[in-house]
Formats: sequence, structure tokens, C-alpha cells
Amino acid sequence: MAIEMAFPLIVTLLFFAGAFLLVGRHLRSMQRQRDLPSRDAWLAARGEAGASCPGCGSGETEEQGLDDKDDDTRVVRCAQCRTLLYRYER
Repeated sequence: MAIEMAFPLIVTLLFFAGAFLLVGRHLRSMQRQRDLPSRDAWLAARGEAGASCPGCGSGETEEQGLDDKDDDTRVVRCAQCRTLLYRYER
């Protein structure tokens, strides 16, 4: 009888623990994107290497909005290895 009563409690606890971990991961990801250097600072720090990815050397990039697809703050990442590179305002 005790096991039957504990099962819904355990399922609920696991659901909330999983949701907590998922939201925490998302918030850490968003903070990493907000902490990216500006495009000018990133290019200045790269020097002669220019706009190539420090991880794989690719010059192809893709961008997305920081908070949504229409956001003016854009986050740029390598199109090949998905490394976060820099952010800029459009």
C-alpha cells in the first residue's frame, strides 16, 4: 500500500527535478551568449586570423537573435562546429 502511494510522488519529484535541470541548462546557455564579446572586440583579439573559427578554422558563420529570431542583438556561431563566436547589434 505504501509503494502505491509513493509512486505518484516519485514521478512528480522526478518530473520537477528534470524540469529544474533543463531550465538551468537553458539559462546557462543564454548567459554564455550574453557574455560573448562584441564583433569589434572579437576581430581585434583575433588579429591576423581574422573571422575564421578558432575551433575548426572555418570561415562560414550563421547567426540568430539572442532572445528570438527578430532580436536586434545577434549571436554568431561557426556553421561547421557550432562554436559561439561573438555578438553584434544590427
